[in-house]
Amino acid sequence: MTGAEQPAAQPGLVASWVDNTSGALQTAAPALLFGLRLWASVCLALYVAFWLELDTPSWAGTTAAIVCQPHLGASLRKGWYRLIGTVVGAIAIVVMTGCFPQDRATFLLVVALWGAGCALLANLLRNFASYSAALAGYTVAIIASDQLGAVGGLNGQAFMLAVNRASEICIGIVCAGIVLAGTDFGGARHRVARLFAQLSAEIAYRFTGTLADAGAEFEQTQTIRRELLRRVIALDPAVDEALGESAELRYHSPVLQNALDGLVRALAGWRTAAVVLARSRRERARQEAGALLAEVPAPLRTRPGEDEAARWIAHPARLLQVCDAAVRRFAALPAATPSLRLLADQTAEALAGIMLALVALALHVAHSRALRRSSAGLRQDSLS
Repeated sequence: MTGAEQPAAQPGLVASWVDNTSGALQTAAPALLFGLRLWASVCLALYVAFWLELDTPSWAGTTAAIVCQPHLGASLRKGWYRLIGTVVGAIAIVVMTGCFPQDRATFLLVVALWGAGCALLANLLRNFASYSAALAGYTVAIIASDQLGAVGGLNGQAFMLAVNRASEICIGIVCAGIVLAGTDFGGARHRVARLFAQLSAEIAYRFTGTLADAGAEFEQTQTIRRELLRRVIALDPAVDEALGESAELRYHSPVLQNALDGLVRALAGWRTAAVVLARSRRERARQEAGALLAEVPAPLRTRPGEDEAARWIAHPARLLQVCDAAVRRFAALPAATPSLRLLADQTAEALAGIMLALVALALHVAHSRALRRSSAGLRQDSLS
């Protein structure tokens, strides 16, 4: 009996092992692919640096490793800003050395002031622009330390040191960009569009929920607003990645920035409306919230989900028209009390913020349709 059961149990064990192994490989595939890209980028950068017989080829390999990121847009964006910071720092140290060739104290003071200015800019700027400012600062410090001798005097090699370092950094950036662009087509644009759609749909649904319960659950909605605000803030680096992948998005970068500001604006309007409803008498709050809720378009009341985000991405122009008409209705809504007027204005403010996010979604949809038309034209040309 045992011998008869053992062969029957083995196929089940094999199938379970195959399923577990395939699942583990699918989970680890992005990490393994990124590791291969990183390895290829570093090897190519070191090969080129050794072939050109540069002084410190390790800088090229290190730069390629630093620039490599799991997402293509982040890698290209980081490489571009690292290149800017390195070139600016190299030019600055050459100018400093030329202005103070025999004055060590003044030279070191100017280097210190440059580092302080770069640190200030690194705190004022955001994302990879901040990284570029910091890089300009410590590029000057590294080249200055290389040209200071045993007694702290300048050795007159600032220009060649700057050229060598800039060349090594540029080689690492270019090699990493070639490997990543050749093996990854990027998807930051679609990720950003989906995030905008999900956040817009959820803010609209939660806001109408506040009107439906007349602000009765203020503490709970406050927690939800804080979480949504955290997600909106986290959207900024994703937008930066999308700008690194698409030249068209870089041209329309103000639209994306306005979309981020619009989501914050919608959350601010929602908060003000929730405070007004929470501080009003219960009966009056229900009457005023009900009057406003009747004017809110039905597409904005749908519970958010995967299908809802896809609907927002597919039809942003239609939703934009619906929101625009609703904003106009709320602006012209007759108000018998100051609280109703304030609620109507804040509802219009929230919908106007969502409209800015819908403009960014409309830009994404227009780009996707243009790509489909161009690909269809290419297929027709190839067939003809």
